[in-house]
Amino acid sequence: ALRLSSYAMGKTTTGQIVNLLSNDVSRFDQVTMFLHYLWVGPLQSIAVTALLWMEIGISCLAGMAVLIILLLLQSCFWKLFSSL
Repeated sequence: ALRLSSYAMGKTTTGQIVNLLSNDVSRFDQVTMFLHYLWVGPLQSIAVTALLWMEIGISCLAGMAVLIILLLLQSCFWKLFSSL
């Protein structure tokens, strides 16, 4: 909204600007909720791997390898979809 030219500002209604700003604020709210997964996710992975190691042994590493491969595949798709 701050970078709009005066010509574009004349064509933009107040409702459109409020809608854009409310969408941005909701994204900030979502960041505060999901930011904790950056540190909880690796801790959970380590804890689950340790528990599975105690129960089934070395074969738990195959499951963790599948999870890591799927994580990398998902990030590749995310980059592809964001470019589109």
